[in-house]
Amino acid sequence: MQTKTATNIFWQYFRSVSENTENVLSVSQSNGERMERLLAASVNEPIYPAVFAMRPKYKPFDNGADQYSIFFEAVFYVFCQSEQGNQESEDMAFDQAEAISLAILQQFKLDHQTTEGVDFDYNTAHLEPVTMMTLDSTAGYEVKLKIGLVANDLFRNDNR
Repeated sequence: MQTKTATNIFWQYFRSVSENTENVLSVSQSNGERMERLLAASVNEPIYPAVFAMRPKYKPFDNGADQYSIFFEAVFYVFCQSEQGNQESEDMAFDQAEAISLAILQQFKLDHQTTEGVDFDYNTAHLEPVTMMTLDSTAGYEVKLKIGLVANDLFRNDNR
């Protein structure tokens, strides 16, 4: 049984959006502020294109009308495998990672417009190209954003 936490609310939403994004092969979450889980997974199985979320910072919010939200400051990465030293391969990996990052942000925006309980301001997103060299050569994007999700189940005692 999964414990009710704000991080789990974020993770369930984020994982669902990311797993349903075209071309994404794996979605995982950090253990704290580190990427060891991603690195360990890359040794045992094909994972790229990979979406990797850091555990988010957050702030609970009570609107005074018995409605509760959590506002998350989230960071996630999209990594695609590239061939080290091959500029064309690196450019293709950056392009694919950028397209996946934008597709995830677009889904957040769509959910904000059509789903009660998702508060996303597209203007809070920051995308930055990054590379990661481990056993794999990857290129991708670090994405920072702010998103609010309903958290009534976490804070209400009456289970309404």
